[in-house]
Amino acid sequence: MSLNKISNSSKVGLIKRTVTGILLMAVVIPCAILGNWPFFILNVLLSLVAIHEILATPGPKRYNWLVKGVVYIFVISFIYWVFLKNMLRDPSLNPFTNGGIFTMTDIFVSISGVILYALVLFLIAIFDSKIQLQDVTYLFTMGIVIALGFMGIFFVRYFPNNTGFIQNPNFADMVVNGSWNSQVVLRYYFHDYYAANNINQSLASCLLLIFICVGTWAGDVGAYLFGMLFGKHRMNPRISPHKTWEGFIGGAIFGSALALGFAALFEFVFKMPLVPGLVQFGHSPALEAMNVMGGRAWPYLVLITLMLPVVGNVGGFTFSLIKRQYGIKDFGKIFPGHGGVIDRFDSILTNSIAVTILIWITAYGWVFSV
Repeated sequence: MSLNKISNSSKVGLIKRTVTGILLMAVVIPCAILGNWPFFILNVLLSLVAIHEILATPGPKRYNWLVKGVVYIFVISFIYWVFLKNMLRDPSLNPFTNGGIFTMTDIFVSISGVILYALVLFLIAIFDSKIQLQDVTYLFTMGIVIALGFMGIFFVRYFPNNTGFIQNPNFADMVVNGSWNSQVVLRYYFHDYYAANNINQSLASCLLLIFICVGTWAGDVGAYLFGMLFGKHRMNPRISPHKTWEGFIGGAIFGSALALGFAALFEFVFKMPLVPGLVQFGHSPALEAMNVMGGRAWPYLVLITLMLPVVGNVGGFTFSLIKRQYGIKDFGKIFPGHGGVIDRFDSILTNSIAVTILIWITAYGWVFSV
């Protein structure tokens, strides 16, 4: 297979992307590791910028202060209402009184809030001739997607910080034999695992998020390099003219290999699985007790790993479709060589949503009621 000739502009773009990526990681990684307030504050800032990018995409002067205020209020409320509701429901989940420890037991968006958001946008369109139906559908859809994405990012970072499997009351008080040769209640499985292995749970709970970032961003870098070197066949030139099947396959293999290697390193060398008893290579007595996959956790881990490049690319194409619709190259310019927050985190947002759903239903024991 012959190599493509790399232009000077591509070399400059690669250098710029690399430097920006290193600087970005220098901020994101420490906040992700520390979790709790540092990560919460970082995500608040990123979500505010993302909302700004949503509003600026159709044009910097397209929306007046009323429209902008409505979008900011509703999207922020969708993202952070989950924390407020958990604090009101259980005072032990209040980071202001429990030593600054953040946890998330589930995810949800207020149906009443979603309906009210749609009604307010339609009311504005009725009385403001400048706001068209396309604006209503765009702001509504993007607002919900961005809210779910940042909620998912919070979940994959803060869920492993919980005491254990506490979603389903049918399983929460079940006693199982822990992999560390002691009986443990599923409600306290995570906490007891880390305590038995003398591991700081607040720090170790970052591994799931970093795993997703490694799989996603390594896949992006691999796709960029393989596409630049070997790319011949375009995936979807109408939406993203530079993405190729060669780049996708190369990036998927590269990203998945690094992600699995990351998970294996921490589980087998440092005894720190991504989520004890839930996302790991070894047999899980917790999953076995809940009658999920017979306790075999490794297929679940591999499934999540292989899902990252696929869902990440779907997310990338989705946001690229929006950019093509409005004739813009990037959502923003805050990250040189990468664009804006949405440009850089589009795949992370969609992957976080997908992983959150899988984690939540599995921790619930795949038991549902209607």
